[in-house]
Amino acid sequence: MSEVTIILPTYNRIDVIGRAIASIILQTHQDWELLVVDDGSSDGTIERLEGLDPRIRFIRQANQGVAAARNTGLSASRGRYIAFMDSDDEWRPEFLALTTAFLRAHPDEHWVATESHEDLGDGSAPIHHSRHDIGGIYLGFARSIGSRALELPPGVDDDYLRIYERKDPIGDWGSDILQRMGLSDTVVYSGHTLQHMRWGYLNWLPATVCTRHAIETAGFFSVAHRSAEDLRYFGILAHHFRANLIAVPLAIKYERASGNQKLAQSHLATGAGAYRFEVNKLSCFDDNFGPSAGTDPEIGLLRQHYCLEVAHRALAAGHREVAIQHLQQAAAWRPMLWKAWPMLALALLVPNDERVAGLYVRWNRGFDVVARLLSGRLKPAVLLSKLKQVPQRGRAVADYSGHAPLSLTDSALAPFEQRNT
Repeated sequence: MSEVTIILPTYNRIDVIGRAIASIILQTHQDWELLVVDDGSSDGTIERLEGLDPRIRFIRQANQGVAAARNTGLSASRGRYIAFMDSDDEWRPEFLALTTAFLRAHPDEHWVATESHEDLGDGSAPIHHSRHDIGGIYLGFARSIGSRALELPPGVDDDYLRIYERKDPIGDWGSDILQRMGLSDTVVYSGHTLQHMRWGYLNWLPATVCTRHAIETAGFFSVAHRSAEDLRYFGILAHHFRANLIAVPLAIKYERASGNQKLAQSHLATGAGAYRFEVNKLSCFDDNFGPSAGTDPEIGLLRQHYCLEVAHRALAAGHREVAIQHLQQAAAWRPMLWKAWPMLALALLVPNDERVAGLYVRWNRGFDVVARLLSGRLKPAVLLSKLKQVPQRGRAVADYSGHAPLSLTDSALAPFEQRNT
């Protein structure tokens, strides 16, 4: 029996799954089993991966969605700890070593996450989650609605303490691992975070490891929705257990495939399913915080912002009536919410779904390019290269954490490479 079971659901991701599996095979902690749950792929995923490593088990099922695939993996899991990987992402080699060392050293704690990087594939610097989310997005969000919930006491300047209750240095359980990584001052944050989840995601599932007790307590993922089900799951975990965050980025989320190529199967949160993802997030928010709306005036205002995001995605997808419904709930002359008025006017004045979507998407693309140029996230040279339609080629996986790039030609993936030639 392996110490860690890794659950990796996949659906038509043969273009990127090799990168994810390579990062698992190259973990410094080698006591794991990997369950690849093929959720009805038609691209020959399992056929190309069979025989790669004896610790990998393959499970086929008809397409039912990522939540059902994760549940299938949970039912078949045998490890003491459960980790989750997505087929388009990657772990740094020390991810399992550091997270399992923490859980072994703290038997009263039942789930731990690390920070992560997000590579947008547009030439910009990687986004540093969760620090960017808490100190940037959520703090600005809170201040825009007049909330002081995330303000720090005088003399404290650690953004994580807006969410977590304490921080502790890495003890003997992880000092050797950090030393091999060239790090010395990493800390662990801990606290009860459920109420803070009103702002959005505080953790990322592929950067999280749970004890079997935590999984048995939380149960299966909800299959009522095909996206954002992990947000609900984090809510259950946060309800029963303290959250723990190791402040070092050991997971990488990619927006594109290797060589900066477009994904064959888009993301659930940012691709063709982005509209449905936001609808599901709003539903999750209502489930977690709706009952307290009568006693917490902040909840109603936050809900307006979630409605605005649903409307934004609905307009871009051509769901005009849905957009109008949510814009009418969101519109207010307040910071950020004022945008609902011109969006509502556009939806009402252009009755054709496809036409309103086209106009709205073009306006947003132009605004996004200008905003990224002004912020420095998009370099003018990169924009010019895109305008000239010059593709960026190469096979090395981008690296932003000081480690050598992980290449798909590494010996760990030699059998996979041979199947693709």
